[in-house]
Amino acid sequence: MRKNRLTIGLIIPYYQRMFSTFYTLEIIKEVSRAASRLDIDLLIDTTWRVSDISGILFVDIVGNELLVKKARKKTIPYIILNYYDKNSVDSCIGIDNEKASFEAVNYLVCAGHKRIATITGKLNVQAGIQRLNGYKRALTEKNLSVENRYIVQGDWTRASGRRAMRKLLVLNKRPTAVFVSGDEMALGAIDTIRADGLEVPQDVSLIGFDNIPEVASGAENLSTIKQPFSELAELGLDYIVKIVRKRLKHPLKILLRSTELIKRGSVKDLRKRERKRIGV
Repeated sequence: MRKNRLTIGLIIPYYQRMFSTFYTLEIIKEVSRAASRLDIDLLIDTTWRVSDISGILFVDIVGNELLVKKARKKTIPYIILNYYDKNSVDSCIGIDNEKASFEAVNYLVCAGHKRIATITGKLNVQAGIQRLNGYKRALTEKNLSVENRYIVQGDWTRASGRRAMRKLLVLNKRPTAVFVSGDEMALGAIDTIRADGLEVPQDVSLIGFDNIPEVASGAENLSTIKQPFSELAELGLDYIVKIVRKRLKHPLKILLRSTELIKRGSVKDLRKRERKRIGV
């Protein structure tokens, strides 16, 4: 780190496989690119061990709660990424997860599906809660019942997707479609569906969330929600630099609504079957 240059810390909460997840790698890549463009030093860490940081980008609130309090107490400028709370004292930039999941489930409903399940992410994090809320709102607004048996919790991992899908497949009236709150879990769900001799979308339609590279290639061909990772990262660094340089005031609140529904081949249109049945 050179003298007279800003040093921004990118603080990532520690968890297993933290440096192999698509989300973390995309944030690191895009923040690093923005740091190079702005000619500032970037310190990437899982904690906060140095005192000469000009400002901090927290990759998420979960796992960083104590460090956020520390930054607040020391009045060090910071922004929390992947988080939004209009009533908090924190600067934050989040994604409209509820809107995005509403759009995903609405797509399934418009394709003629009525028995729609969801595999949620962890419900102690904002993204997990908001995506579940979007699922429920989409069903409610289409006058479809929200049934607890069709809501199974995962933990963002492929293994949890396998377990959750197993619970859904053994139901008397299994769902015709599943909204999965993360693509890694969706890949696990596909594993279980195929292990039972079933196929996507012929037997079960699926839609995921994240648009990780694996779901766009080969046989997966998964419909999903694309998150604006690059926008999140670039805005985060741009704005923390402006806050440090007194060009913007803290707290800063931004909610990104630039998610995109990517339609691929994992959703079966049941309306075609219905039209054929009635001879239309």
